[in-house]
Amino acid sequence: MVILQTAVAPLVELGRVRPDLFLLLLYLGSYKMSPERACLVGALLGLFEDALSGAPLGLNVFTLSLLGYVLVRVREELEETRLIPHVVLLFLTSVTSGLLTLGVLAFFGMGRGFTDSLIWVVLPGAAYTTAVGGLLLFGTRLGRLVEVRL
Repeated sequence: MVILQTAVAPLVELGRVRPDLFLLLLYLGSYKMSPERACLVGALLGLFEDALSGAPLGLNVFTLSLLGYVLVRVREELEETRLIPHVVLLFLTSVTSGLLTLGVLAFFGMGRGFTDSLIWVVLPGAAYTTAVGGLLLFGTRLGRLVEVRL
């Protein structure tokens, strides 16, 4: 995954927007995990992402571990095998990830303004991550493996 994020994500960059492959891995992997395990996997993925991005260490650890736990809990209630609820959940997860990151950066007095970051970073990144995740779920064997269909 580290190689994909550093080598492949720049190749599929649109403008300055890249899909969040770490979040996608957490989302797709959380289908078969307990909430505690998803939290641990999220923390490890966040640690890798922090190390690669140069972000303050712990920024993505907090965000992805929290989202891993919540994803499994929400999915337990969702129990839906249709694509649309999963795409909506992935979009909301991606937006939440961006907002949590902005919140933590603002707490420490770092980052840009909220509105600029939301419009130019969080929403485009969430849309792109959701599009890639939707294609993975619907257009590949992975979708059949987790029984997601239109």
